[in-house]
Order: sequence, then structure tokens, then C-alpha cells
Amino acid sequence: MVSNREIRRLFNLYAELLLLHGQDERLATLLSGAAYRMRRIAEEVVRLNKGDLSELFRPGIISLIDELKMTGTIETLDELIQLTPSGLFEMMRIRGLGGKKLAVLWKVGHIDTIDALLEACKKHLITDLPGFGKKTQQNIIAAIESYRDHLDRFHYASVADTAIELVQALKKIFKKNEFSLCGEVRRQATTVAGIEIITDLPRQKFNDKLLRKNLIIQSFRKGETNGHTLDEIPVRIYHVRDQFPFALFQRTGSEAHVENVLNKLGRKVTYRSEEDVYKKAGLRYILPEMRENVAEWRFAHKNEDLIKSEDIRGVVHNHTRWSDGVDSLADFVMACKDRNYEYVVISDHSKNAHYAGGLKEGKILRQMKEIAEFNKRIAPFRIFKSIECDILVSGELDYAADLLQLFDLVIVSIHQLLKMDEERATTRLIKAIENPYTTILGHMTGRQLLIRPGYPVDFKKVIDACAANNVIVEINANPYRLDMDWSHIPYAMSKGVMISINPDAHSIFEIDNIRWGVSAARKGGLTRDMTWNAMPLRNIEKWLKERTRGINTRTVSLAVH
Repeated sequence: MVSNREIRRLFNLYAELLLLHGQDERLATLLSGAAYRMRRIAEEVVRLNKGDLSELFRPGIISLIDELKMTGTIETLDELIQLTPSGLFEMMRIRGLGGKKLAVLWKVGHIDTIDALLEACKKHLITDLPGFGKKTQQNIIAAIESYRDHLDRFHYASVADTAIELVQALKKIFKKNEFSLCGEVRRQATTVAGIEIITDLPRQKFNDKLLRKNLIIQSFRKGETNGHTLDEIPVRIYHVRDQFPFALFQRTGSEAHVENVLNKLGRKVTYRSEEDVYKKAGLRYILPEMRENVAEWRFAHKNEDLIKSEDIRGVVHNHTRWSDGVDSLADFVMACKDRNYEYVVISDHSKNAHYAGGLKEGKILRQMKEIAEFNKRIAPFRIFKSIECDILVSGELDYAADLLQLFDLVIVSIHQLLKMDEERATTRLIKAIENPYTTILGHMTGRQLLIRPGYPVDFKKVIDACAANNVIVEINANPYRLDMDWSHIPYAMSKGVMISINPDAHSIFEIDNIRWGVSAARKGGLTRDMTWNAMPLRNIEKWLKERTRGINTRTVSLAVH
């Protein structure tokens, strides 16, 4: 049963998203009013009869309560959630930022994360936006600082650069001592509790006066210094007296990983480096990001074979102004070319994603014409015609075969009716995977880290279906998604399923999300040769040509039978 508290939360979120997307303002007002009124209702509203409900709420609100009672969700709300950049959900937590203000920040200021908002405020950029003045700017900064005081976990992407810069600053201040990141942040976990650093500098010599530009120290205790960065990220520094390499090893890996290695070590000796620790345990050196007791023990390749950011040759899965992106197709393509990529896959939303400006058939043909003309001008760089095609509730795709066959490749994703059990979600995905025009499975579970877990799937069955149908699996590199999860990579590789690291970019800035996808992929042991968009353009073109030949063969075979 859905509680009043949960309904209030959903109604408030729905109202904010309607305003954010410029949809039904009247309904947004009704939702906010209904959520407020429910605070004074003792009985659970889903238990009330029609007569009692009609005395409390308008018909539109009653129909939503009925939908929640029957399904446990609101379908149109689920669609809006899918079509909202993940960073905006975190921005909604900032006091004073409602749907209309967020809409201006997003659509006019092209700001869709708290980090970008804070940077814009500190550079006095948002005062140029309609409805934002100096006082509002100050209030936003204060609200962000207050919000971060109460954070338990952070997206790795929001912490990584600050952590690296802090270690560099410490090395510069204390030139004769060792400093290194450790813990979750050194393992590049998808989310982290804060920044952990290890040093051989004694705590007594840790002069906080030299650190005030980088670190606010809050407390000392035996062997540890605790504080936070100026951006309110918690920092813990471990002080070790000797055996720095061994202590770094112990403080980096997961508990299970460290225990496994310790069980293989003999008597305690001096270790010259982390490499020496693994060597004395009879193991190859395991990179920090893989020390999770998941993929490292079955990894049969050289560390040098792991995918790196510089290995990525093309930018796959991107949105432009044709649907819900903020940049024109031309500007986005040139940004990819300027970053020295060889190709880009433009995959705006399909027609079912109407809230995201999904493309109807006629609009797709116009976009394809623009791409074809642009390709003539920028060769040898290549733009691939694609679509992020909605997987409908039935598992069917959003377009018929006669249109799907016009694309160079098709990315399929679920964006609506996300409340499913494992069997239903798995069946829905597999049916879409079996469509002969499906090329890439997008964000497998629909999760958004620290926001919602996503629908449950039997990942082995889904990956098996991808293997059987020559479908690539996406690692959605948006740092709020990182979906499929890195822990499933070993199974995918064992089945011969290639993986594409895709930024799901809705702006030029988000092209660089690829970095976070690569970090996650390395944790799972993804190699260069199993990364689809690490292939050069000529190989991609050959791969797609061969696959198209396979589709035509399958279509003829099905027709015969």
C-alpha cells in the first residue's frame, strides 16, 4: 500500500518536473496543493472511498491516486523522471530552487549539476539569467553548502578532481613526505563516502596553517586527521609510521580483496612497493581500481590491455536540439571532431519520448538529410544516423521495421513504466534485444545512482540474449547512471559480448562523461579489444555492414519459414 507520505513525495516531485519541462502548470499547482493538504489527513488516502476523495481532491488528483492504488506508480511521472538529466534531481534538493528556476538554469544557462551551478555562482555567471540576481546567487551558494553538510555519499565524478588536487597540494607543501589517495576514491568506486588519503607524515607535524586554502581540519585522533574540503567533502588522512607501501595496499583494496592477498603472504617482511606486496603473495600486480574482489582474480590479460580514455575512437549515444539536447547537431559534431574523435553517433529520442521532443517519422527523415549533407563536408570524420528508440511496455520498439532499417544503428532503452518485477523487466528487455534492428542495449536497469536503484533484471539472461543476437551492451557513462554496472562486465566478456562506453551526452560538456564510463569499465576488467567504440572508424563501418548483411539474411529466412 502506498502511504500518504510517499504520495506527497511523488506529487511534489511530479509538480516540480512539470514546471521544469514546461508542462501543465495547472496540474502542477493542483499536485502541490494536494500534497500540502495530505499533511493534515490522518487516514491513508488510498483507503478512502470515492465520496470522501471527491470532497478532498479534484478529479485529476483522484485519478492519480487511483493509478497509484492500482499500479504503485504514475506512468507520466516515470516518463518525466527518465527524460530529466540526473544532475537536476540533486539540484532539486537545494533550498529555493523550484521547477521554474531550475528550468531557466537548465534550458537557458545549460546548467544541470550542482557542481556546474556552484561554479557558475562563484564566477557570477547566473546573474545574467532572467530571474536571478546577486542575492539569489548568494542564497544558492549558502544552500549548496548547507546541503553538502548533510551528504552521506557522493558521486565519484563530483569528488575525483578535488581529491587529486588535494593530494597534489599536500605533496607541494610537504615535499619530503609520501601522500596518496586510498580507499574508495582510489578504487574509483561509482559512489564514495569522501576522500581518503594516506601519508608517512606524522600527525604532530601536520601543520594545519599551511592547509587552509585546501583543507579545513576538524579533529585529530590517534593516527588520523579528519576534516573537509572547502567544498564540504569529508576528508580522512591516515598517518603511518613505517611500511608505507604495505599500508597503502591495506588501505586501498576492499576488505575481502585485502584479506585474500594477506592469506597468501608469508611472514611479515619489508615491502619496497605495492607491486612487491603482490609479487611476494605470488600474484600479478592488481591495479587499484580492480581491487574489489570481483573481477581481478579471473582477469587473464595484461594490465596494459585495460581500456583507457585515449582508446575511445568514437562518441556513441548523443542528443542534440532535435530532441532534448542543448546544442545544435553541427556544434555538437564539431566539438567531437575538435576532440580528435573519428566518428559520432547521433541518437536523439524516439517519438514515444514525447516529453523529450521525441522525433516523429517526418522529423527523423529531415534529420537524416541534414546528417547526410553534413557528412559530405566533414569527411573523413563520420556521423552515424541513429536513434535512442524506446522499448515499449510490450517489448516492441517504437518504430516499424521500414523506418528502423534506415538507421546506421539503433540504441534501445526503457524510459517508461519502470515499476516492474525481475521477470517482466527481463522479458521486456530480451524481446527488444531480439529485434533484428537492435544494435546496442542502452542503460540496462534505468538506475540513477543515489536517486533510484532501477528495475531488477536477470543480467545473465539479458547478456545471454545479447550474445545470441550480436547486440552490444552500453555502459552509460553519465556519472549518475554508470549502467550497466561494472560488476557484470566479466560475465559479458566471457560470453563474447562487446561493450560500448557511451556518454549519453545532452550537451557538448557531457561528451567528457566518457571519462567516468572508462573508470567504471576498468573496475570490471574491460579490455580495449572488447570495447566497441575503441574500434577505429573503418572497423566500425565494416562491423555495421556485416551486421546489416546478417539482418537481411535473418529477415529472408523468417519470411521463408
